[in-house]
Amino acid sequence: REGDFPQKPVAAASLCQVYRLDLDSVGQVAVKIQRPEIRPLICTDLFLLRILAGMAGRWLQLNTDLVALVDEYGARLVDELDFRLEAQSGLEFLAYAAQLGLDSTCTIAKPVLELTTPRVLVTAWIDGEHLDVVAANDIEEARRLQSVALTAFLTMLLEVGSLHADPHCGNLLRAKDGRLVLLDWGLVTRIPPTLRHR
Repeated sequence: REGDFPQKPVAAASLCQVYRLDLDSVGQVAVKIQRPEIRPLICTDLFLLRILAGMAGRWLQLNTDLVALVDEYGARLVDELDFRLEAQSGLEFLAYAAQLGLDSTCTIAKPVLELTTPRVLVTAWIDGEHLDVVAANDIEEARRLQSVALTAFLTMLLEVGSLHADPHCGNLLRAKDGRLVLLDWGLVTRIPPTLRHR
């Protein structure tokens, strides 16, 4: 019922917690809420890591720009804190999947954009099984889903140019209709056309 917010999350990670809600306006949704004060903590950690990277590079006399590596990592991590970017990345994949005919085999939890903010992501709730559970119960189905995942990830890498960069069992589901569901589009690597079309 609208207005009843659950006390316990259905999932939790370092950056956020996920709750299951039933909203009158859109039905069952997953509500991903960023942990309070996570941004200043991450920025402080990145600042300190950047200082240490510079010191380590000089002390170890490395031929690698550790500060640039920390900067790249930090930029990706800060992007992951804006859930609007996550929603857009998922929708971008969904549009390409439809164009390429992959929508019959894979999908995403569709974002509810009017309810999504930089710190709150609302998506459709999808009932399904994580792939490790599928593999334990039906190895042939798990192999089929692996094939679907391979096709989806190669499509992202070579066609879309936007690669889901966090593909672990917690982010991959088999929906009740048999499709592979790719969750959590917060960590995405962009591949420029020059690298995709070599």
